[in-house]
Amino acid sequence: MKPLLKNFCLILITAVFLYLVFVNIDFNKLLITIKNIDIPYLLILPISIIISLSFRGLCFKFLISKSVNIPLKISAPLCITGAALNIFLPARAGDIFRAIYTGNKFKIDKIKILGTVMLERVFDGIVILSLLLFGIFIYNRNPLAQKLSLLSALIFFGAFLFAFIAVKYNKINSICSFIEQKSSFLPEKIKHPFYSFLHFTNKTCNSFIDGFEVLKYPKTLFLSLLFFFAVWLFECLNFYIVIQGFHCAVNWSVTLFIISFIALACMIPSTSIFIGPYQYAVIAAFNIYHLPKETAIAVSIVEQTGVMITTAIIALIFFLKNNIKYKDFSKKNKIN
Repeated sequence: MKPLLKNFCLILITAVFLYLVFVNIDFNKLLITIKNIDIPYLLILPISIIISLSFRGLCFKFLISKSVNIPLKISAPLCITGAALNIFLPARAGDIFRAIYTGNKFKIDKIKILGTVMLERVFDGIVILSLLLFGIFIYNRNPLAQKLSLLSALIFFGAFLFAFIAVKYNKINSICSFIEQKSSFLPEKIKHPFYSFLHFTNKTCNSFIDGFEVLKYPKTLFLSLLFFFAVWLFECLNFYIVIQGFHCAVNWSVTLFIISFIALACMIPSTSIFIGPYQYAVIAAFNIYHLPKETAIAVSIVEQTGVMITTAIIALIFFLKNNIKYKDFSKKNKIN
């Protein structure tokens, strides 16, 4: 898709969601709701955000522990910086940044690290959907929601199974060798570039699959999953803190739906900082409990702003401390 057309589509999707978010909204009520938040909760929120993202740093540390021992004092701010870049830049730029930075600093294949980062997304999906299914079957047994959640769960568990089979029964070398043997009849002008492409594909795929190596170690894998649950429980706590700041009389279950809906909504293509789908996901979760739309928007704005400011400050400190410039990674240090 051409960049201009792609950007138009992203803007259109965002505009549609923003319309759904703000249609029939009482803006005076929304402003009053935001003004009435208890300030102490705003002071607690950044601490919870930093803890949740630090646990993500611990997850990353464990997932690549069989290749390199990254100190938590590096992996935690690195993951927070990656989260900030994912918010403000398109195409999961933060994930790519983590792969490039880790590969350069610790002399590891960047494709392998990218594979590990992609495995994180699978673990995220498994944990999020586990929380969502728990919330649906315990608190809100909506048949349609159950079917959609089960379908999503099958996709993520299927991805996990694929990764497990790929790392345990890696047949990339055999497949590439078979293709090379069967293509020996090709003319020399075609054969040479084709073989070069085949060898590149072989190397890249093997490096990517090497990023799943944690799946070979049950103890490390189990600990990693525990830390992923800790990440998302603190993500729930972030919203619970904000919800309590608005004096909403709801229990912990509402945060399970908020976090799950947001995670799924953020998979929808949109402009940077996920404006539109993010707010609509919170509204959908609040609607389950028949809570005001204005309160849902206020909660989403405050929580998202808290995450943006907190991660941006830590990312800026990380870049300054390590003398990192964006152009160093956008041009000179491509993943290859």
